[in-house]
Amino acid sequence: MSGLDDLRRLQDTARSLVREPRPAIGMEETGTVEVRVDETGRLDAVEIHRDWRRRLSPEAVAPAVLAAAGDALTKQATAWAEAMQSPPPPVRPAAGPTAPPVRPRFEQAPDPRLHELLWTVTEAFAELRAYTEHAQAAAQRTTTGRSHSGRVTVTLTGSHLTTVEIDERWLRSEASGRQMADEIEAACRQAYRAIAADDEAAAAGTPHLNEVRELARDSQNFIRRVTGD
Repeated sequence: MSGLDDLRRLQDTARSLVREPRPAIGMEETGTVEVRVDETGRLDAVEIHRDWRRRLSPEAVAPAVLAAAGDALTKQATAWAEAMQSPPPPVRPAAGPTAPPVRPRFEQAPDPRLHELLWTVTEAFAELRAYTEHAQAAAQRTTTGRSHSGRVTVTLTGSHLTTVEIDERWLRSEASGRQMADEIEAACRQAYRAIAADDEAAAAGTPHLNEVRELARDSQNFIRRVTGD
């Protein structure tokens, strides 16, 4: 087995130990409103029962959306915690006969690619403080989003939905469940776009940290960076 094979097996093992949160669906107590959150905890989709008027009063719709979103986040966190406690799947052994690992011999000067990678990692550590400060501020940041019609306004704290305001005159007259869901999703998308723009501006100040994070996500790119293959 070559040293490169060892590196690939090590990365396979590391990936098996990483348990990312998964999307989750939550519901409020009457079952009228469902909310889906993506793997980052952001609201991804809303479903409001077409017969919602028989189940909820107009003023109860917004709290029901918040309750469903909270239920989805709770389910997501619970599933993630359970996954972290379960043993990781076994890593497949390498095919073919095993042989003593080949240790690299540095008969010449170290490969400049490795020197460049080490420099990138060192610079990333230097940028980590700025990134941490931004992340802490972002977690407390409030962002407002509105639907195109202006009928729905949402407020996010960090990336989590904390306030929903819906035009009650519209609710009491013609609003269908699908229309309300579409308006809530549109308002959230506008807020998430504002957050993404702020995050992109912050990321411009941490280029080496961003590069290291991308390498960590893509094992093949990491191997190409080290070997040049």
